[in-house]
Amino acid sequence: MLIDTAANHLLAAYPPGKLIDLPDDLPLNDVPTAYAIQARISSALGTHSGWKLGGIVKGEVPRYSRLLAEWSQASPGRFVRNDFHRVYLEPELAVVLGAAIPARKAPYTLAEIAPNVASLHAAIELVDSRFIAWPEVPPLWQLADGLSHGAFVLGSGVPAGDLTQMKNATYCMSLDDEVVLSGCGNHPGGDPAELLVAMVNDRIRRDGEGFVAGEVITTGTFDGVVEMLAGQRVHLDFAGIGEAEVRVD
Repeated sequence: MLIDTAANHLLAAYPPGKLIDLPDDLPLNDVPTAYAIQARISSALGTHSGWKLGGIVKGEVPRYSRLLAEWSQASPGRFVRNDFHRVYLEPELAVVLGAAIPARKAPYTLAEIAPNVASLHAAIELVDSRFIAWPEVPPLWQLADGLSHGAFVLGSGVPAGDLTQMKNATYCMSLDDEVVLSGCGNHPGGDPAELLVAMVNDRIRRDGEGFVAGEVITTGTFDGVVEMLAGQRVHLDFAGIGEAEVRVD
């Protein structure tokens, strides 16, 4: 009952629906229920194409939600502002799987996962939320709400190799040619490659399902979020890895 009610409540809040208050009458108290709500919503919204990591706290297993084909584009991406309540941008690194990662009981290591990754890409996540109170939303409700996912743009990339280049990647994000975020490494969750491994193992443990070739997994923002207004254009460059662009009209 809780899962259906909460999922329907959030689905109705997607544009052109209106933002909602936190549902204090719905007692969301555990991670499995939050994931179950999230799964119900993502299945109703579109076609599963991969995963995003979010709500990342260093030293903890990252949480994750679905990417949807209908809300994912290759760079240069272009979206309509009215399809979102708000648009914030995150500079990220994403991988594309070149081979399946089957479910198994023993946890995978990075050395086992890396050969199954075909390529490493610059990526931009567009952040949105269905809650009026965002970003002051309790973690479980953020998880239920797809970790505040709005849309996704996959940029250019390089062969993945051993993924060691993710940890100290140098990036620069410009909004209408003005640099708004830049840095070298210092992902708030630590090494994005290790976050990828932790996510793969946690999802297999939780769902008993593996990953298929072609899935995209984006590994969380390197440096917070930046608001994007209608008519603006963003360009992201991860040195030696790739570039991504998106415009919102």
